[in-house]
Amino acid sequence: MKTRFVVILVLFNVAALGAGFVYFSQYWGRQVAQTQESTQVELAAWQARATAATVQAENSVVYKTNTFNWSQVESTDYRQYIANLRGIGCPESTIKDIIMTDVMRLYAQRLGQYYHNGRDFKFWETDDKRKLKQPQIEEREKQLAAINKELPAVLRELLGINYEREVNKYFVDTDEDNRRLGFLSDDKRSQLLALRDQFEGERERAKYEAGDGKLAAADIYKLQQIDQNQDAALSRLLTPEEKEEYELSESPTADKLRKQLIGFNPTEDEFREMFRRQKAIDSEYEYEDTNDESVRAAKEAEEQAMMADLKGQLPPERVTQLDRSQDPDYQSLCVLSERYDLPDGTSDALLNMRQTAEDQKRQLLANKDMSPDQIDVALKAMQAETEKEARAALGDEAFAQYSQSASWIQSLGTN
Repeated sequence: MKTRFVVILVLFNVAALGAGFVYFSQYWGRQVAQTQESTQVELAAWQARATAATVQAENSVVYKTNTFNWSQVESTDYRQYIANLRGIGCPESTIKDIIMTDVMRLYAQRLGQYYHNGRDFKFWETDDKRKLKQPQIEEREKQLAAINKELPAVLRELLGINYEREVNKYFVDTDEDNRRLGFLSDDKRSQLLALRDQFEGERERAKYEAGDGKLAAADIYKLQQIDQNQDAALSRLLTPEEKEEYELSESPTADKLRKQLIGFNPTEDEFREMFRRQKAIDSEYEYEDTNDESVRAAKEAEEQAMMADLKGQLPPERVTQLDRSQDPDYQSLCVLSERYDLPDGTSDALLNMRQTAEDQKRQLLANKDMSPDQIDVALKAMQAETEKEARAALGDEAFAQYSQSASWIQSLGTN
């Protein structure tokens, strides 16, 4: 009796599983069919848009440009390619990725041929056999210089993008603009970035058309007009306070000052004043030929006069800091101190150590009562002691980094 009950129960479960399998098979089949149908409809819509775009392209005049000598990138019709992509509803971000990849691949192919000397690979030959000859190296550098000029201009013309800034989004920072322009609303920031790209493109195009030679008067006039138009557009979009903050955040003058003043740590008011004065000088010489020695000397004289005037408005301790900030070694120490989170005053302590050691070396070399051998021994001892003190002040890791550029420590022990 018990055995019969078990058999009946097993048969019932098998039947239930079979019914469930049939039900879910039918359900899954309907789902797959619906998905396939939806996919076919979407594909048909894309094909229709693509066909319409193709027909429209065939019935229209194709605009081919030779502004950037398109034969060098193996196409005379990139603009139409972009128009066709837009015609089938391709997102702008995808268009940008497609065109950037295609253009950069073509330039890479062009440049790649200059990285080998044409000799067939033979596994038994040493590497020197495949090194470039000097004329090949010179030709490669020539081609690299041409590409460094052409590629940004091509991508700006096709897509309206800044090549360096676009590449940085992949390798450096994707949110730099938002951080620098965080004082603006989202809407104003978007409009501002669009204006920046627009006028950067106009400026790059004008310089490209001017060629590699010295800017002619007509070229300078065109660039000055672009600057004036940009300034007017910014004034319409931003309040005077916002415009000033934008220039303090984004302008080349402000970026230059932030590099030059490492170690000085200017206050907000000090930076604003320095920026105002430096901007006036940079604007005056923006389109002058700074390769001309007289022009360069005149600009340097104005900058020195500006710094002298600024120092007259600072207390003595700030003047000392400003002077020290012009020393590349001191700037390196300040960067190192920030990187390794060293105590305040470490950079000043190392600079004082350097000045003291170099003074002692001069005194030793001028000592007529010591023999050359005695002086050599004393210099070696001073070098060892200075290195020990510097290592103690910086720590092993930071000292190892600093010693790569601190040639003054090694030079202490030489006569």
